[in-house]
Amino acid sequence: MRSQGGRSARASVFAVVLCAWSASASTACRYSDACWEGLDCAPDPEPPPDPCAGTPGTAPALDECGVFVSASSGDDRHPGTKDAPVKTLQHAIGLAAHGRGRDEKPTRRVYACGGEFEEAIELPSGVDLWGGRLCDGGDWSYAGSFDGPDHPTIIAPPVGIPLRVLGGNDAVIAGDDATSVIFGVRAVAADASASDGKSSIAMILSPGAKAKVVLSDVIAGNGNDGEPGKDALSVRAKDGAPGNDGALACTVDAAVGALPVVNSCDDGIESTGGYGGDGGLDGGGDGAPGKPEPAGNPQRFGAAGLGAGGDQCTKGEDGAPGASRGRADGAKGEGYLDIHGWVGVRGEDGKKGGAGQGGGGGGGSKSRGDMVACPVSRPQSGAAGGSGGSGGCGGEGGRGGGYGGASIAIVALEDSELELDATKVVAGNGGDGGVGGTGQPGGVGLKGGRGGLGYGDMWDACSGGRGGSGGHGGDAGGGLGGAAIGIAYVVPHLAILPGTIIDVGHAGDGGYAGNAALDDEVGRGASGPWGPLYPFGAANEPPR
Repeated sequence: MRSQGGRSARASVFAVVLCAWSASASTACRYSDACWEGLDCAPDPEPPPDPCAGTPGTAPALDECGVFVSASSGDDRHPGTKDAPVKTLQHAIGLAAHGRGRDEKPTRRVYACGGEFEEAIELPSGVDLWGGRLCDGGDWSYAGSFDGPDHPTIIAPPVGIPLRVLGGNDAVIAGDDATSVIFGVRAVAADASASDGKSSIAMILSPGAKAKVVLSDVIAGNGNDGEPGKDALSVRAKDGAPGNDGALACTVDAAVGALPVVNSCDDGIESTGGYGGDGGLDGGGDGAPGKPEPAGNPQRFGAAGLGAGGDQCTKGEDGAPGASRGRADGAKGEGYLDIHGWVGVRGEDGKKGGAGQGGGGGGGSKSRGDMVACPVSRPQSGAAGGSGGSGGCGGEGGRGGGYGGASIAIVALEDSELELDATKVVAGNGGDGGVGGTGQPGGVGLKGGRGGLGYGDMWDACSGGRGGSGGHGGDAGGGLGGAAIGIAYVVPHLAILPGTIIDVGHAGDGGYAGNAALDDEVGRGASGPWGPLYPFGAANEPPR
């Protein structure tokens, strides 16, 4: 009996351990009198139903399910319950993302009354925005709100992007990988309300953001025209200086040629008239050429005059004019997307005109030969040559015309996820590109100095050449026309479900170049990118 009793005792201990393990696994156990002989365990109880589950149009609007916001009756000092809603969408989003306090878990849902909210909002991925609610009388239902779409939650700030969905490190819910459901909302961007002051963009998904937009409208206004490029000064660039006159014969022992004159331009280029040739006894010295000398120079612009010998001296040659610049190119390409929206392309700036070359210095004369010589009582040197005049500076170029403002309903950046269901997407018209600025006239080159006079019938020295005029600055190109796009994207995951409509206006025309006639296409910018859907390159950087 002790042996059998011992076995019974050990079996009882085993049964208790087994039932204790089962209890730890949350399984309800029912024991017979001999638990080790038969163990009857009930199945796990079903979890209670989620009171917040359901579609946006049918799920109950309960305080534990979301934060409530009303532009007409709310107050941001309220807790955001049905009976005490907050006033602004952004404050409601913050409460939904972090909780109302007192260790309350985040609801991650916002219930918004129908009506207008004049604020630009940022919605982190994982927080839902359910709009179109009938709030009068505390109902907060969607179905009662004139069938919802007739009384949406309108997000219409006077400036800024109405709706921005954050993702990745920008989202305030760290590590959350959920999708935001946006329902019963109308996001409306005012004309030219983006940060560039000329584009209109209704919604931006930042990199990694995830959103599902249902029964909503996303509407961009029109873009403004691009600003005209700045004209260069209408007064001409800096003129050259006149050359110095050469010394008279019989007035100095050593008649040094006239010193050069230099015109220093703003870009560091100098136009220099050539030295005049020295006056001598039996022969005059040659002048110096004007600077800067053009390459090649077969026409001998700015060449130095020769000093007198068997023949009389020669004058310095006039300097070459500076190169005038042609019309710059108009803007090309498609622009690029960034977190602020779309950035277009300006027209090319006009190039600066070239500086005129200084005139060559005149040749010097002599005091001896078949002529009256200097009186014995005077110095014996012949007359010196005049220096060349310096050239004018080149004109500044005009500045390129600005790009037209874009109208883009939705911008979806890298790795974002967007699903559109029965949603209307509308883009307006892009603005025209700005006209390019006009270039500045070049400065005038001035005359060379006179050669010194001989004594009696002695040969006079020769004059320096005139400096060349500076080149006209180039007229600038016109700016790119503004984009008109329904959904502009960079490598997104995009799903467009039935019932979604995309309506797009027209892209802006490119701006004309400076000084161009209306039928002159040279230097005109290209029209902006257009389309219901338009992909931008993954190398999302501004053109250089």
